[in-house]
Amino acid sequence: MHRKEKIEKIVELFARFRTEVESLNSLNLYDINIHAENVIIPILNLVYGVNLVNINNQVKNSAAIDLVDTENRIAIQVTSTATGEKIKHTINEFVKNKRPEDYDRLLVYIITEKQKRYSDSIFSVANDNKLEFSEKDILDYSDILKEINSFINLAKIDSLLQLLKDEFCEEEISKRRYLLEHKESIKTEILFPNILEIHIPSKVYVGIIGIDRDDIITQSWSTPNKLKKSAPMGKVLRKAFDLMKIAYCRDWFTFEDKILSFRPLDNRNEPLNRFVEIGTVEEYSINEFVNISYKYEEALLHLINRSIEELVSYKNIQWLSKEKYFRFKPIGIPRERKITWKNKKVATRSVVAEVWNDEKKQILYFRQLTFKIQSFRSNEKWFISITPGWSFTYDGYHSCKQESQLIAQKKNLESNSSVYQHFMFLSYCLTNKLEENESEYKYISFSSPFGLTLNYTSLHGN
Repeated sequence: MHRKEKIEKIVELFARFRTEVESLNSLNLYDINIHAENVIIPILNLVYGVNLVNINNQVKNSAAIDLVDTENRIAIQVTSTATGEKIKHTINEFVKNKRPEDYDRLLVYIITEKQKRYSDSIFSVANDNKLEFSEKDILDYSDILKEINSFINLAKIDSLLQLLKDEFCEEEISKRRYLLEHKESIKTEILFPNILEIHIPSKVYVGIIGIDRDDIITQSWSTPNKLKKSAPMGKVLRKAFDLMKIAYCRDWFTFEDKILSFRPLDNRNEPLNRFVEIGTVEEYSINEFVNISYKYEEALLHLINRSIEELVSYKNIQWLSKEKYFRFKPIGIPRERKITWKNKKVATRSVVAEVWNDEKKQILYFRQLTFKIQSFRSNEKWFISITPGWSFTYDGYHSCKQESQLIAQKKNLESNSSVYQHFMFLSYCLTNKLEENESEYKYISFSSPFGLTLNYTSLHGN
């Protein structure tokens, strides 16, 4: 398919998106608007190079905004209502809820079609509140198409086309319509999700970073891993561990000019204390900290993830930052690794398996269990979701050439039951010692898997 044909297909799929929203809204089926918020995230991230997340996943019915990129300080309202009154209401709510303290730019994305022109009175409301907002900050599919037309990178066009195909093929549209029109046929069942509750300390410590950034960067130039002058503070601190000969730990996070940790930063015996400016450490209760603003809650989620990295390092489980997943490491030689665990009965599972050729003379690759996590807060509690996966390496640490193909083959062979057993096994690994000499990590722990009572409708076609 040529570039022109791909763009024409993208235009067609956006038209389907628009038509679906308008059609279901006309039947008073507005749940499609909530779905649209999540659909538009990867599209906007890809097209505009931002890093948006749905704030409604953290704060239900967040006032004035639906999507946020805290790093770039952008907030977006997603709506199917294109009227000037809706825009004006969004601006007023944005200001009323003090959003400009956290976000420099407000955008409104219309999932149907924006008006050809908006009254100047809308923008005067923004000006009166010292908010920079103009007609160019009201977007719809036409603005995305203009951006796409300027793309030189065909891979980017292909990625967007695939995103739209996945969401707006006839089967997906038909399925969504069925579910929305049959909401009254609700079933209730106990399901076991891939979620664990996290127990974190009751307080968190924040201190102003007190190291000489320029000195650390300059010293790094005489080491194998040299830092650029523009290196982020997190990288500079990681280098400082090495240069200052401090035992490395992962359970800290930097934001603004501060370091955040569950470790007591005001304790002189705490190694992280050496990175903090004397007299600047503040102690917060968890609720007090996350309620300061959304970016503080986001910072705490980062800290929880970093603390999980520290915990699993005690279990010889490696964090791969580029791939964004955890992978079980081989221990010694032979490099095959098995773990004995208990669910309903005691069993042994291979987390690093050697796969040999037919003659049993050569190891073709290692098959290793991996998992991804996503941490989140719900009703003042903290959770992680766990997604099991696989990695295929030639030495236990580096991906083999045929990894993508092998992963696809492995997934095709797995049933829902086997994936659930992977989750139960990973839950066991996170909540129990895997080796007798495993050190205890005291800052976070996990509850056992739990069941949820869920209400749902029958699958389309069943």
